[in-house]
Amino acid sequence: MTGPGGMDLNALMGNVMKQAEEAKIRLEAELREKTVEGSTGGGLVKVTATGAGEVRTVSIDASLIDPNEKDMLEDLVAAAVNVAMKKANELREEAQKGQLGNMMGGGGLGGLGNMMGGLGGGLPPDISKLLGGG
Repeated sequence: MTGPGGMDLNALMGNVMKQAEEAKIRLEAELREKTVEGSTGGGLVKVTATGAGEVRTVSIDASLIDPNEKDMLEDLVAAAVNVAMKKANELREEAQKGQLGNMMGGGGLGGLGNMMGGLGGGLPPDISKLLGGG
């Protein structure tokens, strides 16, 4: 399929998809390295997880290790895991928004025209501005 100025739109879309896949791989690698912490019971139970949602550590204050408090301890661990997973999801969403913003040229659609090889030349001025062409 040919677009404005004889541009091969299939090749263009292939390039955009390749860039998106590369960005996704970089983002996933970053998220595996970043950590968040969820804590409950005033910090007596702490769970550290990666941005990818993998639990790395569980820390339980010694004062909670009592056979008579087993149910409470289980509840606190589950709650701390949930807090850590919520933070990991927030971290992932924030990173994805940042990655999308970078792909689009930082803010809005400004870089889209650059990613598409500078389509701006043969388009009406209002569309050209949206695509970063001026």
